[in-house]
Amino acid sequence: MALLLVVAFAIPAFGQASAIDYYGFAWETGGFPPSDVGDVLVFTGVGNAADPVFGVDLETEELTFYMYDLASTGSMDIGGGTLMINYTGGYLEIYRDAAMNADWGISPPNPTSPSTFVDGVLFFQGSFNAMTVFLNPAGDGSYEGSLDGIGGTMIDDVCTGCVYTWGGNFTPPSGAQIPDGYDIQIDGVFEIEEAVSTEDASWGSVKALFN
Repeated sequence: MALLLVVAFAIPAFGQASAIDYYGFAWETGGFPPSDVGDVLVFTGVGNAADPVFGVDLETEELTFYMYDLASTGSMDIGGGTLMINYTGGYLEIYRDAAMNADWGISPPNPTSPSTFVDGVLFFQGSFNAMTVFLNPAGDGSYEGSLDGIGGTMIDDVCTGCVYTWGGNFTPPSGAQIPDGYDIQIDGVFEIEEAVSTEDASWGSVKALFN
């Protein structure tokens, strides 16, 4: 049975998006899958490309990512064996780190993860206002989220009053080289877009902006 949800939103109209590509590994308390109510999703990663507007030279410094405190509300079958998992709460932090010492290690949390991903200068901190994971029967999937910027030098130097989005794909251990103790490998994009005006839109058009 297909589920169709149409909701009207007041959303900003956007200018050109600027992006940081990243990759890394995530784990969930209790393991993933399944994602049980109250399980917490954590991700540590590094940037592998950044638009020039960010002023970051990845040859001389790292961009490191730490996503934490995202609590699962449980999974819902949306058809074809695909599960949708919504999360509440949660934060994303991005650091600029000249030490370039990010180390995932094994069986997180461990002495190097997340510690070596949060030991630079805070570039961005955001609080999630939405985060959804789509899990396919094969164990791979995708995710999308949006954030409110609450701290970091990026907000002052790059864009104030912007829209921040977070999305990408993930692969299970059977399809990727994943360190022991991590559940999935993540490959995604962090984007910022400057809000220039407000207009009404349906949920379908909101999703289209982030695809």
